[in-house]
Amino acid sequence: GRVFYTQGKSLVFYAFDLDHQLGVKDAVTFQAWGRKEIDQGKPVNLGILFMDSVANRRWVLRFDDARQLENIDAVFVTVEPRGGSRKPTTKPLLYALLRKEANHP
Repeated sequence: GRVFYTQGKSLVFYAFDLDHQLGVKDAVTFQAWGRKEIDQGKPVNLGILFMDSVANRRWVLRFDDARQLENIDAVFVTVEPRGGSRKPTTKPLLYALLRKEANHP
């Protein structure tokens, strides 16, 4: 996956081949969550990823709630029942820490 994050403004999460992971069935939802890593805070629902490109098997989530982004420093994706859930019910499939230094000038 790839995460494009503008601190406190927006987050775009791209993931590839999610539906080809071992143990993933057809009738599932891939849901993104955010939280404070340092205290393993309560996860915040960022939304459901949708397939952006069938040819590339690319899934995407766009999130731009500045207030909620200020309160998270990690994002992760879980496999949830169709339609999503109120809290994560499986272990993270993908995980990204947002507080590292930018890898570009």
